[in-house]
Amino acid sequence: MNTTQEVWDHHVEGFVARDVPKVLQDYTDGSTLIANGESYAGRDRIAQFFNDLFGELPKDCAFDLTNCIVMDKNVYITWNAESASTAYDFATDTFTIEDGKISLQTIGYVKRAK
Repeated sequence: MNTTQEVWDHHVEGFVARDVPKVLQDYTDGSTLIANGESYAGRDRIAQFFNDLFGELPKDCAFDLTNCIVMDKNVYITWNAESASTAYDFATDTFTIEDGKISLQTIGYVKRAK
């Protein structure tokens, strides 16, 4: 079974590469992602979320991971990002990792169109 750190490292690799299939390897059909009040249950819906996000934040965007805490089965991060069309002035995610997969991810953010 993968540790929380190993799952987190893999997730970051997929995120940086904007590789949705790789990112989805970290979730199960029972996983849930909640972002600014909307929930995405299962890998298919989570894939939709990441496809949309990566459309707003392509590989060449400015991305700054400002804080990362890995503790037990949880990861907490804060970040900001900016592309030609969108700015995420502040964002925070919390991940719960169980049995080597992300079971729950929550995201809150302040976003604006440019």
